[in-house]
Amino acid sequence: MPIMKILIIIFSTLAAACSGITFSTNLGPYAENRVKGTVVKEYSPTQIAKYDAVMLGFVEASYCQERIDQPKPNKRGLVKDLKVRTHSLGGNGVVVEACSKVASGMCNQYMECRGVAYSVPQRQSKP
Repeated sequence: MPIMKILIIIFSTLAAACSGITFSTNLGPYAENRVKGTVVKEYSPTQIAKYDAVMLGFVEASYCQERIDQPKPNKRGLVKDLKVRTHSLGGNGVVVEACSKVASGMCNQYMECRGVAYSVPQRQSKP
């Protein structure tokens, strides 16, 4: 029994000592952007025409690889950024108009994507 009392005292002391500890991470913005990217759906121009979608505006995303040891730009990452920007405008759909690599003096590789953000109803209105 004395061992059990000692363990309870140790556990209680540790719990009390750790009660004021807080942790700070950047997980919040990362997780938030992941959720925003999954909420917004990508449509083609012919698919979006089947809905009574409301155009919210144009969205753009770009990436500059400044150093050779950085990741190269890729379309999937930029489309995810377009989706996050679409969500910030209140949209749930995006039509990617163009993604292209562009010459840039400051970047080893530079890529940009442009699209249109939409508020899309859940059901198609046109066959």
